[in-house]
Amino acid sequence: MKHRSTSLVGAVGRRAGLLVLCAAPWVRLARAHSELRRSVPAPGAVLDRAPERIELHFSERVQLTALRLYRADGTEIPLPRRPIRPERMEVIALPPLEPGAYRAEWRIISADGHPVGGVIPFRVEGHRP
Repeated sequence: MKHRSTSLVGAVGRRAGLLVLCAAPWVRLARAHSELRRSVPAPGAVLDRAPERIELHFSERVQLTALRLYRADGTEIPLPRRPIRPERMEVIALPPLEPGAYRAEWRIISADGHPVGGVIPFRVEGHRP
């Protein structure tokens, strides 16, 4: 009787292991939201002059649903509605910015249909030439 229970435990263990191996690729796909790989300006950047644009570089194609720029006092700075859209990147022209602290808040729909968002704080020390 002892031999049978040991082989039953082994069979169940093998099936559970096989199930985990088969499910692993699906788990990775389910968790694979688009990621912001880099931005211009970078988060926390202190710039000698005001940037002319914001660039958002993502890990895959995305749909930009919102990009808002705020001064340190919370005042929103209007941005153009039409981004320039190379593959996996969003480029938005900026109006002239005065020296000070800013934060860009972005939201996208990733390729898997999930919303993703983030904040990019930066500081401008000088004017645009």
